Amino acid sequence: MFFLILIPALSIGWKILVLDYQLEDVLPDTEYHVSVDMSLDGNLGRVRARTFLPMNDGHQSIQNLNPASNATFRFSEDIDDEGNRVGTWFGATVPDGTPFHYEFSARIVGQRYELNPNIVVPQTYPPSVEPSLQPEEDIQVDDPEILAQLAAIGAEQGSVLERLTRIYDYTAGLGSRAFSGTTDALTALRLGEASCNGKSRLFVALSRATGIPARLVGGLILESGQKRTSHQWVEAYVGGHWVPFDPTNNHFSYVPANYLVLYRGDHVLFRYTADVNFNYMFDISERQIPPARTLETFRAFNVWGLFDRLGLPFGLLRTVLMLPIGALIVVVFRNVIGVPTFGTFLPALIAEGAGATGLFWGIISIVIVMFTVAFARLAIQRLALLHSPTLAILLAVVVLTMLGTSLVAEQLGFDALTRISYFPIAVMAIASERFYLALVEQGPKKAMSQLNGTMIVVLACYLVMNSMAMQVLVSGFPEVLLWVIAANIYLGRWVGVRVLEMLRFRPLLVSKEARA
Repeated sequence: MFFLILIPALSIGWKILVLDYQLEDVLPDTEYHVSVDMSLDGNLGRVRARTFLPMNDGHQSIQNLNPASNATFRFSEDIDDEGNRVGTWFGATVPDGTPFHYEFSARIVGQRYELNPNIVVPQTYPPSVEPSLQPEEDIQVDDPEILAQLAAIGAEQGSVLERLTRIYDYTAGLGSRAFSGTTDALTALRLGEASCNGKSRLFVALSRATGIPARLVGGLILESGQKRTSHQWVEAYVGGHWVPFDPTNNHFSYVPANYLVLYRGDHVLFRYTADVNFNYMFDISERQIPPARTLETFRAFNVWGLFDRLGLPFGLLRTVLMLPIGALIVVVFRNVIGVPTFGTFLPALIAEGAGATGLFWGIISIVIVMFTVAFARLAIQRLALLHSPTLAILLAVVVLTMLGTSLVAEQLGFDALTRISYFPIAVMAIASERFYLALVEQGPKKAMSQLNGTMIVVLACYLVMNSMAMQVLVSGFPEVLLWVIAANIYLGRWVGVRVLEMLRFRPLLVSKEARA
């Protein structure tokens, strides 16, 4: 056991002191894959569809952009007057329902700006920035109502930071409403509520009216799944930089690491031939990838690099590395604390599956499946089937329950619960069978005690296994698993009284000491 403790300590010290390992070297980056799937009814006529393509800048890096052409559509690309990248698909004889799409991968960095409170509104701006001070059709900068509101919130005077803070506080405080088409700045002001495009236009109008250039930004908030909604926020020109603001989602001088910029300016995301049916859908997925410095510098000593070279998904790496940690948590709860569970490794496996749904919906999922399978097991008991066919039937019941739960959750809008299918089916089947056997052999009270114990241990495993600090530690220094082995050897020799037993028999122990 001495060497199991010494070897990881020496290895970690060598990596830190000799190889100059840094925390950021093992922190994973997130890469998003986005597919923009479109279709239209061309009525066998000439049609055209246009949208914006993402560009590289300091906030985002775009790779593998593939605007697919086909026999029906031809594709062209241009840069508009505001520097946006525009893709256009056009065809001469287009049947109804013809699909087309483009896809790309994106790596995004969140950006936060600290604004100098002493910056004042300058008298002049560079010629390229001047258009961002002018009125537009839906941004009524010089309207009397806009100017009156500017004075009402006190944003017509003070430093740039003071003015932007008052404009932000006012627009962020407006009521929210679902998107229902273009909302201009004046309408948002009069209604006192708006979706993201109305709040952003009003922010831009007030900012321009007080002498600070501002412009709209359109894009996507990247989250795994399918969606039709895009998003708009604002950039204001401060001290030579375009600084982001999002009054809808409460981001002041900050743009998160899942905001993808598609265009700048007051535009609509899609334009297409009039009088045709046009449909679109964003399909977004994400995966963790190793940082570039990790792959370049530590190829021989970092497991992120190993999985990258083997072409294996990094979600699998997290599972492989964290399961021994989860199993150790289960051993502590069972052998030291005395919490009853269904099996030794099932709580850790359930906690791993709950990483996709979240803890709350993960527990709801396992309870739904367990009770459904228990009722099904009770129903087929009268058939007196052999054990193997019974397990095969229960496996089918598990699959049907998971699919049914996903369908119901989709209808009710419980997006996290729809991902119940991420749970390993075999784990759900085994856990459900253990629950049923406990009901039959030990009675409902004991079965519920084991179920409650299992859920408690699942909670502990989930918190530890999904801890970013723990994941970074184990992925950067996988030799700590030798410490896990050492801990299991120590616990394997545990002969002390379990914590729950000590609490249970404490009155007897106190009584015995008193008699002595």
